[in-house]
Amino acid sequence: MNGKDKISVIIPCYNVQKYIMRCFDSIYSQTYGFENLEVILIDDLSTDNTWSILESLQRQYPENVISLKIQKKGKCGGARNLGMDICTGKYITFVDADDYDVAQCGVSCFKADKPNVLEVNDFEIQRLDLDNVDNRKNLIIGLTGFTNVTAWAKLYSTKFIIEHNLRFIEDVYYEDTHFSMLCVLLAKKYCKVQSTLYYYFENTEGIIRSEISNAKIRDAKIIMDHIRRAIQSRKAELGNVIEQCYCEIQTFLLWHQYIEPYSRIETFMKRELDICKEEFLKSEPDIFNNPYVKAFSDNVILKRMSKLRVTAKKMDNAYFLDNAMHICFGIHDKDGNYSVWAGTTMQSIVENTKAPIVFHILHDDTLNEINKNKLSFIADNSGNDIEFHHFNSDVFGTFADSMNRFAIGTMFRIMLPDIMPDLKKIIYLDSDLFVNTDIEELWNLNIDNYCLAAAQDCSTIRNWGTPYAVAAGQTSRDRYFNAGVLCMNLDNIRKNGSLFQQVIDYLNDNPRTWLPDQDALNAIFSGKTLLIDEKWNYFIDEARKNNEKAEKKIYHYAATLLMLHTNNEIDRAYYFTILRTPWGEQMEDGLLCNSMGRIVDRTAMLEKLLKKATQNNIRLVFYGGENSSIRNAMRLLNRKFDSCEWHEHLKENEIICDDNTVYIVSADADDSNGLEILANAGLENGENYFITQRFLHYTEGGFAL
Repeated sequence: MNGKDKISVIIPCYNVQKYIMRCFDSIYSQTYGFENLEVILIDDLSTDNTWSILESLQRQYPENVISLKIQKKGKCGGARNLGMDICTGKYITFVDADDYDVAQCGVSCFKADKPNVLEVNDFEIQRLDLDNVDNRKNLIIGLTGFTNVTAWAKLYSTKFIIEHNLRFIEDVYYEDTHFSMLCVLLAKKYCKVQSTLYYYFENTEGIIRSEISNAKIRDAKIIMDHIRRAIQSRKAELGNVIEQCYCEIQTFLLWHQYIEPYSRIETFMKRELDICKEEFLKSEPDIFNNPYVKAFSDNVILKRMSKLRVTAKKMDNAYFLDNAMHICFGIHDKDGNYSVWAGTTMQSIVENTKAPIVFHILHDDTLNEINKNKLSFIADNSGNDIEFHHFNSDVFGTFADSMNRFAIGTMFRIMLPDIMPDLKKIIYLDSDLFVNTDIEELWNLNIDNYCLAAAQDCSTIRNWGTPYAVAAGQTSRDRYFNAGVLCMNLDNIRKNGSLFQQVIDYLNDNPRTWLPDQDALNAIFSGKTLLIDEKWNYFIDEARKNNEKAEKKIYHYAATLLMLHTNNEIDRAYYFTILRTPWGEQMEDGLLCNSMGRIVDRTAMLEKLLKKATQNNIRLVFYGGENSSIRNAMRLLNRKFDSCEWHEHLKENEIICDDNTVYIVSADADDSNGLEILANAGLENGENYFITQRFLHYTEGGFAL
């Protein structure tokens, strides 16, 4: 044998009369020397001429070829086991009969390093000591690739196989997967060599590539269960390997039992898909805690994982619920349009996080079944859960009627500690938010010593206005927060007393507040709120004003409408998110028409005004409070505030109605009665008076839409 070690080449054969000679010729002609090989050809009860060919090869090469016919069909696993029982080589390699191979596979590495397994790869030689935990972890994760998990393209130490009694599972498909996994778990040394040593041929009539059958789908689960049992029965041999590599092993099981066979199951046997998911979840109920699973980024895999989460939810899987973020919306939907914005916020959340979510929808009778189903679709389609909590608005008494500027739905959040007594933490969100970041970071904030976490209110800290709670000295300006994004420690809130009763008492004692529950929350939790970065509640007006690019933030539209005519990429991203919701088709034309209509109206009003204002003997009268729209209108028309005619208040009998007088009026003049006063005096909009918000740009105080 020229001093070379013998290699046993084991080749299972089933109906391979078309390919076996090509495979054999490649083995015969390789450079290691055919005389150093023991080729074991095992016929697995073929129905074509395969056995005759194998017999002729043994007659031709009696010193190096052994041909056997298996007595009981056991697929590749049975044939390979028979080959291992009779082989005499120092090393073993497995070859599929429809492939072709060069068998020397780096035997020099075996002699130098004495690994248990040697594998062909695309890199330089790697000598892996598997006492190094990271090396073993990387090998296990590598087994999620198709070629890595196969038994072929590898050399095995015969001594290693005998010592650990390694066998293939018989009469099932995917027997390589079980064998390869045990080798990686049990080996002490592992080598990889660089060379194109093995050529895999996709034979559509082969054992894996032939017709899909129920057995092939179910066998993936059978093999994974064999691996689980082997791990349990070999604890003494494996030592602490299982504990050290738990997450990697679980990822391997997920990949081969669910992710990799998914497309075959879905395409050919859809009814098996739910069974597959349920069986996997029963075996690996904590899969969503696995850091490898959380790091998946491929869209196809993420979609399959979202389907697994749906099944977990349906099974009431405790691990899903225990590790989910809880996110809440309050919905009062009088005209059926409010749900669109809550749904869009939900859509933006699920598109930016991989963490499991339970959405809580607090609503009254105004939420109809159609919108309820669409909200459910967003949660279900992303593999998340949704729960609906019905309220009767009468619980708020007379406050429900007085809250005309803000939806009563925002008040529902003060009931959270009572309606969810077992929940420790929740994120409350307004429905006019575009979440362009992973909200899991907000969820993971440590608020153990606080009742709330919230961002400072943009308009308050910039002195654009003074909320009642600040003016009344109930909290300081620099600690006043916006309640549109709240991370709530429900346990600490409960310890602080009934939130519902405290808010109701506050509103009774402070009837002049115009930001009802926001002022109440600021007063109640002053000093008990963790102030967080403004990125968690960033006003869209700020972004538009500076023409900022979309960043990892939560954008708050805060009574500001989506505008497509701003050419701002945040608005565009928000718009396209709306289109991906179940309301997308019905909203598309309306949003475009509204934006185009605003451009047309502003242009028309501005053209009429400038034409009128440049005429001789025209008297311009400015009417309204001293606000940005009045000042910007004066600037546009080249008038100075201290020298032009300006009235904060006017009565109908003070209005001059002639061709030479033009009123420039703010829409909110005289407590929003100014437009009616002018119209009752006989003036015509667009002729004798012009509304500042209609001809000014939105950044100057003009209407958004």
